[in-house]
Amino acid sequence: MARELKIVKLLEPEMCFECRFAEIADVEAENGTVQRMIHCRRLDCDNWDMQTAEPAKGFWEIDEAA
Repeated sequence: MARELKIVKLLEPEMCFECRFAEIADVEAENGTVQRMIHCRRLDCDNWDMQTAEPAKGFWEIDEAA
């Protein structure tokens, strides 16, 4: 079964800057808007506010080295 991509609020966004599971990405919401956000590859993060979860269409990781 495929995982559903969601947009969630972070409880403490500063914690993600040093996390090895976090990447900067452009994220497309269901309404077609695109915003730069943190994409987390960790599936059990305690820093997420799941009550605010919204569906997302897709994301594109940003290569910070470029």
